[in-house]
Amino acid sequence: MDVEAVLAQAPDRQVATGASKLAVPAKWPELGRDDAALWGLCEGSGKSPYQVCVDLSDRATKCSCPSRKFPCKHAVALQLLHANGSTHEGSQPDWVGSWLRARHTRSTAERKPAQPGKRREESVRAGIAGLTDWLTDLSAGGLHTLPSREPVWWQGIMARMVDAQAPGIASAIGELRSVVGANRARWYEEATDHIGRLYLLTRTDFSEAARVRLGFTTTEQEVRAGESWADDWVVLLRMDSDDGKVRTVRQWAWGRSRKQWVYTARHAAGGAIPVPAMTPGAELTAVMHPYPGGLPKRVAVGETTRSGPAGPIPLPDTWAEALAAAEPLLVSDPWLRLVPLCCKATRPARDDRSLYLVDAAGHGLPVRIGTSLERALAQTGGEPFDAMGLWDGDSLQLCAIAAPGAFPEVVS
Repeated sequence: MDVEAVLAQAPDRQVATGASKLAVPAKWPELGRDDAALWGLCEGSGKSPYQVCVDLSDRATKCSCPSRKFPCKHAVALQLLHANGSTHEGSQPDWVGSWLRARHTRSTAERKPAQPGKRREESVRAGIAGLTDWLTDLSAGGLHTLPSREPVWWQGIMARMVDAQAPGIASAIGELRSVVGANRARWYEEATDHIGRLYLLTRTDFSEAARVRLGFTTTEQEVRAGESWADDWVVLLRMDSDDGKVRTVRQWAWGRSRKQWVYTARHAAGGAIPVPAMTPGAELTAVMHPYPGGLPKRVAVGETTRSGPAGPIPLPDTWAEALAAAEPLLVSDPWLRLVPLCCKATRPARDDRSLYLVDAAGHGLPVRIGTSLERALAQTGGEPFDAMGLWDGDSLQLCAIAAPGAFPEVVS
């Protein structure tokens, strides 16, 4: 790695400048390297020099200094010394070996060459180790430091995740950065949720749901060649999103025989509008092919033999029952943030903070204010209605309504 690439790792200009000043062998009583790591002792303001080391497999760093920046100026300076040819071959000190062993838990015994899929998984594991260090640094600094982090700090970790073949983590970090940059009134609560999901990825067991979140993909062709589910599917829920680069439309359908929700996702880039995979408000007799992942399953729509208006579907009597029924979905995929949630005979109510849909037991669920809710209130005139929507843990996005027990109507 050359000098420019090393300096690009610095989280801000202050660290880059400090590292350049420290990249002088006279300030390092000990410097060493081998094929696995760089290490050194750097003179600081205290009695004992700081212990600094770098894992050469993924450029993760560790330093005994109290800095809350990652990497710190000492870790960047050590890499600058290496780039300038100032480190020399040597034997790892015990403190370096201990750190490396803690990071690399896989066996060092000789193995057969890994298959491509295995190599990808090992690369992702190395990326997860780097993510763990990054989250540790973030935790030490505190949420209040995030708005002042320079772009290179975010870009550095995202690039490392892409290099580690974990684009899902890179995207999740990008979402966290967007939340911080938006500076909404409750940004810190949103950021904490995103950080928690990233931490869960560091504990992954490479389950199907985790692999999807990490960025492992399955082509539609592969999905269509696999399992198939024939059923009558009621298409009621929809959510559109736009991240500035790609527009996405997601639709959820209820399977009458399977008694579970599935969803489709269509994407379009370059300003194009994605075409929904299913007709909103329709009931289809069709074959669905499930993708790997948690619940609800993403599906590819196969052969459709019948299409008509959506009929009523079974709904819980209360929000408590609906939330309890959603528990298996969150157990199968703890990163899930859009959960289909429905309830019979709800009525609108409000307080000083929010608008609610109240069930027969008198318990309310916050509902998102927007066109869907306005259409529902205009059509029902304040009378109770069956509510069907998507719950994000904070509020319900209303998607379809019905007079109690009647045929549903899509409002989103």
